[in-house]
Amino acid sequence: MPSSSPVAIAPVEPRPGLAGLLFHSRFRLALGLGLFLVVLGSLTRLALLLAGPSEGTRSAAALLRIFAAGGVLDLWVAAWCVLPLVAYLALLPERWWQARWQKKALGAVLAAVLYGTLFVAAAEWFFFEEFDSRFNFVAVDYLLYPTEVVTNIWQSYPTGKILIGLTALVAMLFFGVRKRFRSAWANPAPLAGRLAVLFTHAGLLALLAVSCSPRTLIEHSPDRLVRELTSNGTYAFGEALLGLDAPFDGFYATRDDGENHRRLEALLSEPSSFPLTLAPGSSARAIRAISPGRPWNVVLLLEESLGSEFIGALHPGHDEGLTPEFDALAEEGVLFTQAFATGNRTIRAIEATTSSLPPLPGAPIVQRRGAKDLFTLPGVLGEEGYQTLFVYGGRALFDGMGPYLSANGMQRIVEQSDFPPGEFSTAWGVSDQAILDRSLAEMESMDATGRPFFTMILSVSNHRPYTYPPNTIEPLPGLKRRQNVVRYADWTIGRFFRAARQKSFYDHTLFVVMGDHGARVYGAASIPLASYQVPILMIAPGVLPAGERIDTLASSLDVPPTILSILGLSYRSRFFGHDLLHTAKEDGRALFVHNGDIALMRNGQIAILGLRQQTEVFDVDRASGDFQLRDKQSGPAEELVSDAIAYFQSADRLVRNGGYGLDVPATGLEGGYPGVAEKVAAADGKGAMNKLPI
Repeated sequence: MPSSSPVAIAPVEPRPGLAGLLFHSRFRLALGLGLFLVVLGSLTRLALLLAGPSEGTRSAAALLRIFAAGGVLDLWVAAWCVLPLVAYLALLPERWWQARWQKKALGAVLAAVLYGTLFVAAAEWFFFEEFDSRFNFVAVDYLLYPTEVVTNIWQSYPTGKILIGLTALVAMLFFGVRKRFRSAWANPAPLAGRLAVLFTHAGLLALLAVSCSPRTLIEHSPDRLVRELTSNGTYAFGEALLGLDAPFDGFYATRDDGENHRRLEALLSEPSSFPLTLAPGSSARAIRAISPGRPWNVVLLLEESLGSEFIGALHPGHDEGLTPEFDALAEEGVLFTQAFATGNRTIRAIEATTSSLPPLPGAPIVQRRGAKDLFTLPGVLGEEGYQTLFVYGGRALFDGMGPYLSANGMQRIVEQSDFPPGEFSTAWGVSDQAILDRSLAEMESMDATGRPFFTMILSVSNHRPYTYPPNTIEPLPGLKRRQNVVRYADWTIGRFFRAARQKSFYDHTLFVVMGDHGARVYGAASIPLASYQVPILMIAPGVLPAGERIDTLASSLDVPPTILSILGLSYRSRFFGHDLLHTAKEDGRALFVHNGDIALMRNGQIAILGLRQQTEVFDVDRASGDFQLRDKQSGPAEELVSDAIAYFQSADRLVRNGGYGLDVPATGLEGGYPGVAEKVAAADGKGAMNKLPI
């Protein structure tokens, strides 16, 4: 019987488990990238903390919450960011995985990702320095206008050195870990195992989504800075991007439209106003003139970043003396000492001082599609026969300012391209003195026509990189560059008024000088009030009292109706603002938008409407800016919340539904409100509301 030879059996390689796949196969790359993102998130958070936020962020409890909740959020973000890489690694066949072209392509992509994430972390540090905030709507806007932003960054920071440093750091990281990841190609990953990793990763994402939402992780403290430090820049940017045109309903607390309408009529009511019978939610009303009609010129000077903190007339104890020219002008007119900007961007000031609309969350009205033929100050004055002009030292295209103004009553725009070559300029445009000199020349030309004019001027110099022309002011030692730029901006204001007094139009011109917003965002409160307070000064020789100070709580959206009141115009209005010269102190209020929050402040309290339909009411210490949360919303607090909703929800409805147009129907004078027509006729003498074509 023949002997049988033994059969050789090939050894069966054990299938790698999930841990083996993660640590010793291609998925090692995804694991490494995820860990890098988590660690970078914590290091960024630490760097921002050390950059100098308020003491409230330094307590042991606050630090624990910041880094614990922030670490979970970093994990949440990292898990989503590496998902495309995990899917790629799971679905790529083994033969392609070993291909030389694939290795080079993947290496290049990973190097680019490393560079991009480190660049974003560096950018976030500089953004936080300016806004005390993670990436928000401002950051999204900046991406839309790279010319100004990139130039400003290059002029303001040692950008070249930063880029070289980041390149060197990426090179060290990339080549330093290259050997550690060789097993990613040496060890095979069976298809079943690859799919198991992919499904496990999807399960992790599902678990994170169910167990904790990013908003819950962030909103664990009433301290705004604690929340900002807890957040993650990538998440914050994505949230801002998605919220640019988010609908009001579903995101913010709402009320019945009928209730809002009743409240809005009461909120907008003034001794000189009468409601018009229009659709619920309308802000339309008839305004009768209180003062005699005077077809005066109007000059509205918006000063870049001129916060109240710089103004000596508002802070007599200041020893810096940054604004002697403005302080002297304050003795010639009416100074509103408790005025607040609606937002921390120039476009919010453009929005408020032209449309008088509450600041809606997301994209400003200026940037929204379809924002044309709105009820605006230049539109009303244009219908009254005024020449309307906007003078800006930069590109009018920036932030959509030019298109918006052209579509809403501004007949002419002078921008950077209209200035002679060689003018001193920064990333934001030509210098303030060039802007104001050109404005004077334009106004003199318009005055020669015999028709009144409205000129809106936007300065640019008080902004990074904080430079100004030579042979103007001497920088004072011991002052920061920003402070010296404030001195330069103030110097140009004084120079402008000295020249204007020599012009024939001066004695019949209303001048309004105001800050567009504060210098920078800082403070722990949900709405950092000190960053929003701005001076508003109105000068009308022989009409407004000299040296008067009004401390009624005011908002920048009150400027249009106040101007029309001084001009003595009767008109049909849609404005949400008040005539500040005839507003009782107890009726003063201010409206704000800050990141995703919108707010109404009145009588020492502020109601904040947040995302996810949150409502909070705080007692406000105006002197310190501190907020004290009210645990229970009842009585006046609940009324304040309802009034805030009436303002913002109604404005959102009107803008989205086309109900804020320049043409105001003439309904309401004959019916619906008994006695309105008689009151108007008695007030007007002629029984006519105004000269506007309706």
